[in-house]
Amino acid sequence: MQEKMNVRVKKILLAICRENDYVTLSTIAQELGVSARTILRELDEVESWLAARGCSLSKKTGAGIKVSANAVQREEMLALLREEQEEIIYSPQERQMFIISELLQNQEPVKLYNFAAILKVTEGTISNDLDKIEKWFAGHQITLVRKPGLGVYIEGRESNIRKAMIRFIYENMDEEQLLRMIRNYIKNSSSDPKDGIENRSRKRLLNLIDKEVIRRLETSIQAAEQKMGYKLTDNAYVGLIVHLALAIQRIKKNEEITIDKEFLNELKRLPEYTVAGDMAAVIATQFALPIPEDEIGYITMHLKGSRNRSDTFQSAGQPLGNFELVKLAREMIKVAEQTTGYSLAANENLLIGLVNHLGPSISRLKMNLDIRNPLLDKIKAFYPDLLEVSRTCAAVVEKQLGVTMPESEIAYIAMHLGAAIENCAKIAKRIYRCAIACATGIGTSRLLATRMEKEFDNIKIVDIISTIYIEEKWLGEQKVDFIVSTVGIENCSLPVVTVNPLLFEEDKIKIIQQMKMTKKQIPVSPVRKENPMALKDKLNALSSYSEAITRILDNFFLREDRDSRTMEEVIDKISRTLGEEANQARLAQAIMRREEKGGTFITGHGMVLLHCRSEAVKTIHFGAVKILNSIRVINGKGQPEDVKLAVIMLAPEHCGKIEMETLSHLSRMLIERPEFSGLLTTGNYEEDFREISHIMEELYKTKNRQLMGD
Repeated sequence: MQEKMNVRVKKILLAICRENDYVTLSTIAQELGVSARTILRELDEVESWLAARGCSLSKKTGAGIKVSANAVQREEMLALLREEQEEIIYSPQERQMFIISELLQNQEPVKLYNFAAILKVTEGTISNDLDKIEKWFAGHQITLVRKPGLGVYIEGRESNIRKAMIRFIYENMDEEQLLRMIRNYIKNSSSDPKDGIENRSRKRLLNLIDKEVIRRLETSIQAAEQKMGYKLTDNAYVGLIVHLALAIQRIKKNEEITIDKEFLNELKRLPEYTVAGDMAAVIATQFALPIPEDEIGYITMHLKGSRNRSDTFQSAGQPLGNFELVKLAREMIKVAEQTTGYSLAANENLLIGLVNHLGPSISRLKMNLDIRNPLLDKIKAFYPDLLEVSRTCAAVVEKQLGVTMPESEIAYIAMHLGAAIENCAKIAKRIYRCAIACATGIGTSRLLATRMEKEFDNIKIVDIISTIYIEEKWLGEQKVDFIVSTVGIENCSLPVVTVNPLLFEEDKIKIIQQMKMTKKQIPVSPVRKENPMALKDKLNALSSYSEAITRILDNFFLREDRDSRTMEEVIDKISRTLGEEANQARLAQAIMRREEKGGTFITGHGMVLLHCRSEAVKTIHFGAVKILNSIRVINGKGQPEDVKLAVIMLAPEHCGKIEMETLSHLSRMLIERPEFSGLLTTGNYEEDFREISHIMEELYKTKNRQLMGD
């Protein structure tokens, strides 16, 4: 008798047996219309099937999975798979997911035999599933009620049921999937009979959101964006759509949410409350529903929590500003030192990282908004000790501010601490000296330097240089072991490692191989110490930094591009905007020549960094162009990705080193501070200018401290 196979396992096997190379889990998930987490759950069965046929499954971090088999074996397996009989078998997780989605929506009891019939299992199996589900509901302060002869249903406060609905959606879909599903749902609300139970469960919850409701809500949100002067991020858009749509359906059923009156009065003092009130008035008219004041408070919280910045938030009449955040971060670091035994107080990167992170996080916690961390499961699995240290540090915040830190936020703190602890735990090892190079010496080289500093604690970056101006004699005097470059370099006596600016896994391997070769060839030599700078030189340097910062602020620009369909069109418009009439064509050619040497798309960020050095410009420029009709390009991993933002960095051909360093610092912040690039994408000119001013002020203070001392 021919063996029956889980239909999803069969589809996964077909997907990987057809390919000779690695396939990412997200690619397979998108093809099957499920989450990457679901694919991960099926891999044990996939491996068992392959092992029974003398093959294995190869897994590679960052690359995905592939079948370890020759061409003949692949063809044989593909033939077998085409003959396999399919049977829809639901895993315990899928059954429980379906039951949760039904119970969240049904106000009436559901009979166990109804679930058993749909899921093709016994009532005893459903009863076991309910035991597991009961814990999930309890974690959301909801009671699962089982009454013999009547059925099963849930009881709990309306606010907890709504939170559970939203948490359920986010547990089973990432935001990109959810955004895509909502968009598709607008276009076509019909269900596909071929949908698996996972998609059916998701769509059952999304059925609460009528497509006409979404259309009307989008109109309200767009009006709110205009009043606030900035666009919501995809993250905030999804959160607000889901909240409002669920709210409308629950209000129709007379299920109203409540909010603490003192906190509501606090929210009323925020400018977002006025916008939320206007939104509520429009929604009330559109849907002929009374929108309670408490609901307006919740809308305010979503609008307030949508910003990509650490705005201060009033609590009991006192703003939590940078001074308090620094003090809080220092206390957390002190606790981490006592717990781990590592000296962390002098780690400026850790302090800055925690301060930048805590601001928006505390705001969200105080407004009772979710904090989601996609790396939580990995951190729990691989770094449990670090998570416990972070939990101890989080207690400082909890005690002082009276908030409860969720595990997702504790995991974020663990990520900051982990990098600092790893840096402290360095063992004595050979330090390699390298120079970072790109075609211009600005932009991508600074991104690469940031990535290398995080990945390699045994590499000292001596300088960031342009491939056009390589002074090999000077590099030799500095005892540089090798150059790491974003573009190829010809006729160079030093070893050159060519990598992607974002430093993918294969790039790290190249650098490690070069270090091994260097270790064999070049002995470690002490580098002579430079003579200390004279006071006059220090003052001149500070003056140069001041002038460079002033030029960047004077020349900052923010544009919207509604028409361009290609990057060439974007570049042409930028050149016409910034270049003098006689030099516009030269500037466009210079930017295009830089692009031809290697695309500067920042994979995973929806952003391209257009930069060059050219005599077509007389001074340094930094700016951004929002591409409203996103342009699809091939990213650094060879996959299609949309460009939503072009960041422009221009410098004269013969530009001073300090000017170059100052301009490059902004490109570094694009990666180190995701909220900066997010603000360039969604913010207005005034917000962006304030953020850049803040970054430049930090840089100036750092240089002043380095040159003049504390």
